[in-house]
Amino acid sequence: MHLPSEGNLFIAKPEPLGDLLSGIHRHKTALPNFQRPWVWEPDMVKELIVSVAFRYPAGSLLTMPVSAVNFALRPFEPWDELKDKPSLMILDGQQRLTSLYQAMYRRDGVQVKNRTYFFYLDVAVLLSDPDGIDEGPPYFEKALFYVAEDRNGKRVRYEGLHPKYELTTRQQELAAGALPLGCIFDPDGYLSTWRKDYLIQQSKPNDLSAYIALDGEWSRLVQPWLDRIRNYPFPVVELRPDMPLAAICHIFEKVNSTGVPLDVFDLCTAILWSQGFALNQEWAKTAEHLKTKLPMQPLSGTYFLQGLSVLASLDRKRSNTAAAITCRKQDLMAMSAETVKKWWRPLVDGYQQAGQFLTDQGIMSERLLPYSTLIVPLAAILADVKSRKGTVAANAAWPAIERWYWCSVFTQRYSSQVETVAAQDFEEVIGWIDGGKEPEAVRTFGFRSDSLQEITSIRNAIYKGVLCLLVRSGARDFGGSGKLSTAIFYDTGQDHHHIFPTDALKKLGIQDPRSDSIVNKTLIGAAVNRSIGGRLPSEYVKTWRSKLGAAVFDEVLMTHAMDAELLARDQWHAFVLDRREKLRLLIGKACGGAAQPFSDATPLPDSSNSTAAT
Repeated sequence: MHLPSEGNLFIAKPEPLGDLLSGIHRHKTALPNFQRPWVWEPDMVKELIVSVAFRYPAGSLLTMPVSAVNFALRPFEPWDELKDKPSLMILDGQQRLTSLYQAMYRRDGVQVKNRTYFFYLDVAVLLSDPDGIDEGPPYFEKALFYVAEDRNGKRVRYEGLHPKYELTTRQQELAAGALPLGCIFDPDGYLSTWRKDYLIQQSKPNDLSAYIALDGEWSRLVQPWLDRIRNYPFPVVELRPDMPLAAICHIFEKVNSTGVPLDVFDLCTAILWSQGFALNQEWAKTAEHLKTKLPMQPLSGTYFLQGLSVLASLDRKRSNTAAAITCRKQDLMAMSAETVKKWWRPLVDGYQQAGQFLTDQGIMSERLLPYSTLIVPLAAILADVKSRKGTVAANAAWPAIERWYWCSVFTQRYSSQVETVAAQDFEEVIGWIDGGKEPEAVRTFGFRSDSLQEITSIRNAIYKGVLCLLVRSGARDFGGSGKLSTAIFYDTGQDHHHIFPTDALKKLGIQDPRSDSIVNKTLIGAAVNRSIGGRLPSEYVKTWRSKLGAAVFDEVLMTHAMDAELLARDQWHAFVLDRREKLRLLIGKACGGAAQPFSDATPLPDSSNSTAAT
């Protein structure tokens, strides 16, 4: 990263708030297009106004002059497009400046989630302050309030649940003594006129002395607050205009620790814009296209960039064996627009194949997806094989890819150091497909089977993986709708539920921590689960054998790795031993490797009633 070698990289100076907001209003001050939207709530805006009025520190701003080639720029909200060529951009301070601009520089209100809020000062409260601005407890915070505009365009101030007065028209504002903050900087003389009309309204007709006295009180008790706000000195750090883009992004990321933080995708958007590539727009179109192909996979622009990075770095390594396969943040920021465009289409194809791959693995919803991060190497592997060898070869590689995928899930390989692991797995799986040695994830696979009896949360990858393997192996709907598919999954409201309900175990006098583990869970439709309730397995098995036929329902249970007869006899301990072994073998088959035997080789004593086990 080249930095200017002479002079300071920045200058620090105070800027009056009025000058900053005027620049925003005239579109001479703008935002880099990678900035996130403005998201503050009205109470946050109110607290900021109080801080400004009291001259409390409200943080510093980070700015930079707009050079010939820099970032794509956009105006502050609520403007849609720039109406002039900006000379300054705000790198840090968007949320605060947008809040102050909307609340105090324009009279159209503050736009928050399709609602409009208007801020006011209760002039009567300020005028009632016996001590003024410099002595005693100040009244400003008590005087500041906001109202929301309703669907009919009316603004009503409430006291609790009861309306106090309406502020929809200027005359109503004057009558209530509610000074709109949107005119506080008086760019068009509105404040001056409002003040005069308010003083006239509050004075007796033709009583000049009363007007003059009230005007003096305004100057003593109201005007100082307005002046403090208008002249509030915001600390500004201004970067040099010749600062490199990568350095700007790094600085921005470090200082932007509050508000809405950016991720590397936003920073890459800024860097690639200077190279003529609108990353955010291209990704928005791609994500819209892919969302129907991968309903189970959250679509992340950063993950997509990581996929591009490993594809591009493998391409480099094929001509230079010293090159490394990488997808770290700094690697993404170093990608050129040419590189991104070269691999974009192949990776989109890889994502589409990944959608079919994940569906074939029994992953029907995001709730069941073991790892969202596995999409990085998975889609890149599929993209590389297809782009080099064609669709037939890509399909032929699926068994190897499946084995690597499930080994990664059941060793919880993607729970940490994702960038390093993804780059390593991508390179090793591609090499394996091309005739090389097994990847580390497959070669060193070993599953600790005891974890099946310990894992109780669906947030765990192994828990989700077991549910998906059951679907992959042909699990059927308990209610008789057939083999579980995406359509049946959603139509029947499938979710993970107890096989031995906890209330049923209580009836049997059983207390066993394994009751909440994946050994005692499977996917059951909503209606069937309601019918099960807290009943003993023997009861609901009898009911559903009667409804579907004993052979049919027993076969359904078998597809979920369960022994119908053990359930029909309420044999909890025998059921646990049988099902955990079936799940262990299921995992070993998918991973093509050894799943350790359970450590408690000697059966534990059954804590059920003697009659329940007969």
